[in-house]
Parts: sequence; C-alpha cells; structure tokens
Amino acid sequence: MPQDAFTLKYLCAELNDLLKGGKVNRVVQPSNDAVVLTIYTGKGTEKLLLDSDPSSPKIGIIKRETESPLTAPNFCMLLRKHLLSATVKEISLVGFDRIVKLDFVSSSEFFGGSVKTIYAELMGRYSNVILTENGKILGGNRGINMLGVGVRPLIVGCDYVFPPTQNKKLPSDKSIAEDLQSFVGEDLPSFLASDISGIALSTAKEMTERYKKVTGKTAIKTSDAEDFYSFIKEFLLNAKPNPCVTVNGENVTDVFVLPYETVADGKKYFDKLYKAEEYYYDKREKAKKFLSLKERLMNVTNAALKKAKKRLSAIKTKERAAADLESDRIKGEILLANVYKIKGNETEVTLDNYYDGGVITIELDNRISPAKNSENYFKKYAKKKRALVSISEQKEIAEKEVEYFESVTDFISMATEIEDLNGIKEELTLNGALKEKTDVRKKRVERKFREYLIDGVSVKIGRNNLENDELLSLSKGEYTWLHAKDYHSSHVIIEKNEVKDSVLKTAAEICAYYSKGREGGKTEIVYTLKKHVKKPPSAKAGFVVYTDYKSIFVFPDKHENQLK
Repeated sequence: MPQDAFTLKYLCAELNDLLKGGKVNRVVQPSNDAVVLTIYTGKGTEKLLLDSDPSSPKIGIIKRETESPLTAPNFCMLLRKHLLSATVKEISLVGFDRIVKLDFVSSSEFFGGSVKTIYAELMGRYSNVILTENGKILGGNRGINMLGVGVRPLIVGCDYVFPPTQNKKLPSDKSIAEDLQSFVGEDLPSFLASDISGIALSTAKEMTERYKKVTGKTAIKTSDAEDFYSFIKEFLLNAKPNPCVTVNGENVTDVFVLPYETVADGKKYFDKLYKAEEYYYDKREKAKKFLSLKERLMNVTNAALKKAKKRLSAIKTKERAAADLESDRIKGEILLANVYKIKGNETEVTLDNYYDGGVITIELDNRISPAKNSENYFKKYAKKKRALVSISEQKEIAEKEVEYFESVTDFISMATEIEDLNGIKEELTLNGALKEKTDVRKKRVERKFREYLIDGVSVKIGRNNLENDELLSLSKGEYTWLHAKDYHSSHVIIEKNEVKDSVLKTAAEICAYYSKGREGGKTEIVYTLKKHVKKPPSAKAGFVVYTDYKSIFVFPDKHENQLK
C-alpha cells in the first residue's frame, strides 16, 4: 500500500480538520505497537489509532472497539499522565516524509504552557511513536535506546532528532529535473522512488504512466526532464483527492488517495481518505483475525479428533481381543467333559469337538490339573463377557466423540465470518478442548443466528453446534426443520406452519450450502416439523434424532441477497 508522504499529506489535513480543538479523554494501548487516543471533538467522539507495527505502520480513525490489557504498559501510563484532558492543537506532516507530528496542549497549560508533541514515524521496521516535550524525548512506543548506540540515538531526556533523510529530495526541489536529465536506465519508477522523498514505488509508477498517457508518449526521454518534473510536482503537491479502496472479489487489496490507473482491481469510493483507510484496515484486520482464529481452532479440533480416534482404535483392539470369548467357553466345556482322558503332564490336547463335529486342539498348563485348566477357560470367558459390556459402552461414547469433533471440523471449514468462529471457540472452550483465559470484564456475547427473509418468511440458521441446539430449543413445534442427510450441517428453521414449495426449496439450498455436502454438488436435505426432532439425554451439542421426515434434492446456494 502507498502509505507514503503523498498519501499522508492528505490524511493529516483531514485528521487536523476533524480533531483540532478536541480533548483527549481516554488512552489505551491494546497491543505492544498500537496506541488509541479517544478524542471528544464537540461534535462527537473519535478514536485515533497510532500504530508502529513494522509490517503495517499507520495512523487513522477507527470505529471498532479496542480491548485494554488488565495492566497498562509503561508507555500507555506515560501518555495518560501527559495527554489526558489535553487539547489537540495541530496534526501535520513533517516535511514530505512519513512522519506525522501531533501537538497537544494540556488544559492547565493552554495559556503560555508547554506543548506535548507526538511524532508518529511510519517507516516500516524503523516505525515508532515518540512523545516529546520542548523537543526533549519523554518516551517511545517501541522502546527507547537508553545506551545511545546507533546512527540516531534515542535517549529519554535528550533532544529528539529526525531520522536521516537518505539524501532524498523534496518534490519542490528543482534539482530533480537535473537528475532526470542524467538518468540512464529503464526502471524510471524505481529511480523516482529513490530520488524523491516520501513516495512509494506504486506512486512513482502511477506518475510515470499518467505522464505518458497525458503526453501520448510511449517512453520518457532526457529532453522531457523539465516537463516531466513539472508534472511530478503538480501531481504530488496539488492532486485532487478522490479516496478509494481497491477490491478483488470480497477481498480489499489497497487504499489510495485517488484512483491509481495502474491498478486494475475494482474500486470503492469514499468522501474522506480517513474513512477509506478505516474501511480498508478494518476489513484486512478482520480477514487476518479470521484466518488466524480458523487455523488455531482447526489445530485444536484436529488434535482432539486425533486423540478421540486413537481412543476408539484402542477400544476396538480390546473388543477384537475379547471377541473370541465363545472359543474359551467351548474349550472349557470340552475339557470338563473329557477330564478322564487327559494326562496330567500334557501342554496341549486334541479332542472331539461335539459343537461342529470336528476336532479341536486346546492348550493346557501342565502345572495344574485338567479340571483347573477347564475352570481357567471359564474364567477367561466370564472376564471377556464382562469386558465386552463395558467396551460396548466405551465404544459408543468414543464413536460419538469422534463424530462430534468431525462435525466441529466441518463447521470450521464452512465458516465464512469471524462470528462463525467465535461461536465455535466458545463451544470448544465449554467442552474443555480449548484452554482459554477468561477476562472477567467481558460480557457474554448474545448468540445471533444467520437470518434470511424468503418471500416474507423468516428462516434462521445455526452457525455451530451450540447455536443449533439453541435454535432448536427456541423454535415452535409446528415450525419446519431442515438438515443435510448423512452430512454435518447447520440446522435450519422455517418459522411458519405451512411452507410454500419455493420457500422450502430456497431454505434447502441454503442448508446444503452450510453443510459438508456443498463440496459434492447436489445434496439430499431432510425436513420435518420441529416437534419430530428430539435431542437425546446427555447427547453432544448439535446431535439430534428425527422421525416423520421427507427429502428434497437441491444444489447448494448461499442466497446472500436474501440475508437480513
């Protein structure tokens, strides 16, 4: 993204207009890199984010709620000490570089008082948020170098010094034209990005291509240097903003102060740059959190599933070992019937098997009598018989455990929104599969089902096993219930006694989409009245039995346009 000085120039002007004169009434530091200042402007409350994350440094307005750690970091406490109740004096760009200057005046010092200044250095891995007073450093977000080692030592109490300029030139510097005249090579955009201060490579490419388009030239020669420089200067200093976010399908790809013609993605326009950036970063943050949480939940569930399958395998091994109990009973009976024929020192004996008319070889312990050997076989039979009863119960529990975690895995795979995963996270936490620290300050989030409006009829869909159970318990007996046959799927409830065929078909298509069956094309969906659906006692979340059902075969369809 071109979060360069060209973009920041417009962003700072907007933030200054929005926040100037506002008072800081809250300071939080939700992460090591990010600081959020809540500012009351008189017209409302705005949250200003200062983020020094090396992979994506930024400044802007955010709407989402930010969590504050139980113990505030030192830098957060420092900002609270100096900035709470302070007034925003000015927000500006330093020169033409990626440094934003934020001046604050505390209420007690408004007349003749000293100004507290934050420098937000948005420079990749060198990013930092530094608080100063009268040019002296008070502290920094990413830590302050107390030893003074490095090109630009940052020491608390010492003068704040701007980062090195890297010998780059301001857009107003006419010597850029001379540099263009002496340029030899093919990669002109890279040359511009390395010669002019504060512009990204994408901005340099955009200027180059726009100049070619305006002049009708296919290449820029040294004789065009003066004219090209004038074009560059006008573009960087006087371009008319038209903020937009570029999108590719459902994904946001970038944000620009004006639509870059060199970017082919679709564009979504905004009246303010800070709104475009807030939309872009919010979407990207949600996508990042979604993928991270999805991977984490999948790892936890796969581990639990593997453990459950291992337990089931061990139970089946025991079951196979106990399955030959009838053989032990038969051997015991045949031995008992032929005790008089057996000598005391034999290790095995072959006798007539009156059960199948053949013969049977029976192993013996020659240290004990034949009668005792017969008794031992009867004991083995009794032990295996008791074990099979216990194993049968254990096997049923283990099979349900495997089926349950397979259903959770399917729900994670089908999740399309962070809200879907949050419900699964709660479910895994409640059943102990996920060890999650609980923040006592957090309120339980009310469960929300997916809800459609189909021909005026409300159709609700569970996002996970917990929601499926709750949806079932809240529904009336005469409502229609749908579920994918032989697949894990969301439970679907049509909130109407008599359902039109068109509503039923649409609801079935949605049910098929939110099922494992959507990977295989046409899916069989069963439906019945909710009163015919029962949850057995002690059953796992999401598990039900049903009767009096009919089937309909449909192709999966999300029907997103009918979502409420």
